[in-house]
Amino acid sequence: MKDYELTYLISPDVAEEEIKSLLEKISDFIKSQQGIIKRASEASKKSLGYQIKDTSEAFMVSIDFSLNPDKLKQLENALKEEKKILRHIIVIKEKIKEIAQTIKPLENKKERKADLGDIDEKIEEILK
Repeated sequence: MKDYELTYLISPDVAEEEIKSLLEKISDFIKSQQGIIKRASEASKKSLGYQIKDTSEAFMVSIDFSLNPDKLKQLENALKEEKKILRHIIVIKEKIKEIAQTIKPLENKKERKADLGDIDEKIEEILK
């Protein structure tokens, strides 16, 4: 089994009860595929950076889970069939860790302050 993170956007027109049933439906689907839910966030309303299907707001939900990779396609198909879901993305958690390790933290980067004399020399050099 691999660890994944699923994040999806639900249409803002969906009622609160329908959102809860949709969350349960997706969690139950993952469990029915012998998956393990590790964490599930509550739906929270977010403003979108751009419009999706003529809407600028959506409910965002994130689920961390483990699943056999061969079952992932079935989950993808189930998410695509659900009309209330505007967009979804599934990310492999190991890839996130690898990327995070390659990015250098900003606090480790020491910036060298330029000397005013160095700046004047560089400007003179450029102007010549």
